[in-house]
Amino acid sequence: MPDDTSAALVNEFEAESWPLDAAADSLHQVIEGFHNGDTRPLVIGDGDQPVLVVLAIADLADFRARIAELLGNPVDAGWLRYYLRSNFDMSSERLVELLGVDTDHGLSSLASQVNVEQAATLMPDHVRRTEAGGNPLMLIGDGTMATAALLAFQAFQVLVALEGNGKGDDDSCAHDDEEKPTTPLEVLAERIGPVSTQLVAQLNAGREPGLPRYELHFEDDLIEHLRDLETRAQKTPGGGAYEELNGLLRQFDQMRSGLVEAEVDEPDEAPYLEVTDLKAAMPDIRDSFRDGADDPYLIGLDGHPVAGLITYDLYEELHKVSVELNGTDEAPVLPLPQPQWEDGPRLLSFELALEMCEAVIEDLTRGEASMLFIADEDDEPELVLAPLVWLWAYVDHLNLETA
Repeated sequence: MPDDTSAALVNEFEAESWPLDAAADSLHQVIEGFHNGDTRPLVIGDGDQPVLVVLAIADLADFRARIAELLGNPVDAGWLRYYLRSNFDMSSERLVELLGVDTDHGLSSLASQVNVEQAATLMPDHVRRTEAGGNPLMLIGDGTMATAALLAFQAFQVLVALEGNGKGDDDSCAHDDEEKPTTPLEVLAERIGPVSTQLVAQLNAGREPGLPRYELHFEDDLIEHLRDLETRAQKTPGGGAYEELNGLLRQFDQMRSGLVEAEVDEPDEAPYLEVTDLKAAMPDIRDSFRDGADDPYLIGLDGHPVAGLITYDLYEELHKVSVELNGTDEAPVLPLPQPQWEDGPRLLSFELALEMCEAVIEDLTRGEASMLFIADEDDEPELVLAPLVWLWAYVDHLNLETA
């Protein structure tokens, strides 16, 4: 979590956010201040909360470079993804979008540039765009080089928090850090619990002779995540939490052996799609599933996933688990479509399902239970769009080898 200093800084910016009209009138003065070395950002609110920030272009460049460097290291990329999820309910992809970082071709503007007068005129539109979940990124300058950038306050909060946490250029847990306490992997495992201890013992038994065993630095939020996985792995041996815990400990073993850069690949996150983009993407997604892909798609609204799109085969496995458990506190026994269940949801054609996806997601965002069973050309169930919380409730109980 961000430390107290970071929280205080964010609260201070929130308290000092300027109303939209005043910010537009003062924009020229603020940017002139950037020319003269004053790098204080201008925070712009909508009357209730801060929405936008005008930042010196040099500060944006430094922020972009830091994020690009973190994403370029498998260890730091994993830390960043977990940190953003835990503290800001944000994916690393969303942060990259908000900052205009081009991870494939280095850093580029990835935003239009306007002069100060145009920026002041466009500011109300950018407030509305941001509040609707869009990206307001815009570069501002009267010459060939931009002087300032307009970005979402959501991204600025991450910058402030990272500054407070001191996540420096060399803050990777892949090597010993003289300024931070380090821990042998065996000691970490003992502190986490018996499942972790057993997994590390198995790793040690299979290690190649002569490999080093550097001590590692582990962030507090990462340790909390490991403890959560340990608790879930104890309840469901062999389930999803157990596999994730095993994978992380194997990565740490390779890190302490100096093998991380050559052999450790960060697992891919499930792809996310806005429901407004789903209709156009669905034919390709269906083809991908038919070609053997089995990763679920997360579907949501305004950046918040609320449903999972999975194959019916995987859904059947989750259904069996839900029957065995007779439901959980988070989810009911998963229904099957008609005619398998007499009172189950109706099986819909692919074309009709496309038209109903947005309604299902809107229902879920209001807390209502809604789902779709999508048929193939032979009128057999092929895909399922279901509440994410329902699917998540049973994933850890799957036998992954048979599933």
